[in-house]
Amino acid sequence: MNFVEKVSIITGGGSGIGRATAIALAQEGSKVCIVGRTSSKLPDVLNEIKLNKGEAIAITADITDYQAIEKVVEKVYNTWGRIDVLVNNAGANIKNRGVLETSPEEMQNLVDINLVGTMFFTKAVLPTMVSQNSGTIINVSSNSAIWPSLMGGVAYSAAKAGVNNFTEFLNDELQYTFVRACSISPGEVVTPILDNRRVKPNKAGMDKMCMPEDIAETILLVAGQPSRTMVTDIVVTPTLSRDTSPEVIKRLGQN
Repeated sequence: MNFVEKVSIITGGGSGIGRATAIALAQEGSKVCIVGRTSSKLPDVLNEIKLNKGEAIAITADITDYQAIEKVVEKVYNTWGRIDVLVNNAGANIKNRGVLETSPEEMQNLVDINLVGTMFFTKAVLPTMVSQNSGTIINVSSNSAIWPSLMGGVAYSAAKAGVNNFTEFLNDELQYTFVRACSISPGEVVTPILDNRRVKPNKAGMDKMCMPEDIAETILLVAGQPSRTMVTDIVVTPTLSRDTSPEVIKRLGQN
């Protein structure tokens, strides 16, 4: 796949899937903008890209703040003159996952981060992509959008289901613009989001999970399709299942 002269924006680029995707796209020649809310995580990713002769910038921004997003998009366009790929990867979850235990404020925050931020960033880049007659929007969703459960949680699962619906809507609206959208729904991936589990999986459990690099390869596969082809949704799951009963028991308060 050749991404030379392409420009990519990756949200949640400081760790996990976002970090792996930013590095992979840069290795394939794309100019990369890494966006993250935690500024301390971004320099390491930026330095790794530059050490491998890649071209990248890092911007700290809150994806739930539309004005902040507009400034990011303006900065990227003024720097490189185009935007080819947007990877809406930023996401979050919390330990409280049931309806009864999750506060209204927690629900709102998770919907804002996991769904509204995706919608906001997409809206901000679309004028540029439509004017180019090209662009790929990749929304990182979750298996929880398809198979909701207490493992994913009420707000996270609902928000990610909204992401999948939003992706379908984009392809309907934009079908004559050559701007394409795809939702990628991973199963369990070894990322910092695992820290927000009531019971953090042990090493044996994590060894059965997908790695961030696996999802990054999937993202590059989608982004690298020729303009005549589009991939609308992909589900990625670990080959082997793991025992999740300790977490389920803990969540049900039966331990």
